Amino acid sequence: MSKPKVIFIVGHSNWGKSQTLRELTGGSHRVRRTKIGGIEYFIRRMSNDDQPAGFIKRMGAMDPAYWPYILAALCPDFMNKTKATAMVLQHLKDKGYKLFFWVQSQQYGTSETILRTEISSLRTFGQVEIFSEVAEANIRAKKFKAYITNVSAV
Repeated sequence: MSKPKVIFIVGHSNWGKSQTLRELTGGSHRVRRTKIGGIEYFIRRMSNDDQPAGFIKRMGAMDPAYWPYILAALCPDFMNKTKATAMVLQHLKDKGYKLFFWVQSQQYGTSETILRTEISSLRTFGQVEIFSEVAEANIRAKKFKAYITNVSAV
């Protein structure tokens, strides 16, 4: 069996992370598990920029023996004072998870982009894939699903 994995969809607030995950689960925001490529994933839709305390608590409680495969939304807010994002990512690594980041490089409908420093910070924790297309949620979900399938084999 492969190493436990957390695959993050990365973007800032209102970048479509949740909409992409919703499309990935057939349009439902209530689905908490999904099977992709024969692997069942737990889904954490609310990111650290939506519900910081809830994100920290939930991700801190994840156990690779119980949930070896996780899909989650993440904002690359490494510049905040608490350093909570870096602490959560390091904690997951320390628990034995391998981390993957599928980064939406641009906010849908604007010219806002992910900073190079944010990409660099993500790379210190795991493998980074940049999604540079500006696409609707259903297209992003298809591309994200393909990425998940690819890293599931790693």
